[in-house]
Amino acid sequence: MKTAEIITAVFGAGGIASLAILFKAWQVRRDGFNQARAQHIEDLARWRSELQDQVQELQDIVEKYRRRAASFEYQLRSNGIEPLYPDSPDDTPTSGIRAVSLTRPPT
Repeated sequence: MKTAEIITAVFGAGGIASLAILFKAWQVRRDGFNQARAQHIEDLARWRSELQDQVQELQDIVEKYRRRAASFEYQLRSNGIEPLYPDSPDDTPTSGIRAVSLTRPPT
């Protein structure tokens, strides 16, 4: 077959319509992929924002209790009581709980 016959066969008898349908299907598929990707990106951004909010909330709680512990330590020291600290942490749930001496040092 010569080139002219091939072009006539492709573009004649609905060849152009077939190419147009093929091109349209390719565009629809590409648009669907782009929409799905955009939705995934939005989901990731929303999840990251929610996670950052939760982390900030937990950091605020930790800071609140850290300040409270420092205040209690100051009050104890102001009244002559030396708080006891654990030497080394272990795996027991009460490892951080220590008794404090309630006796005042001799003056």
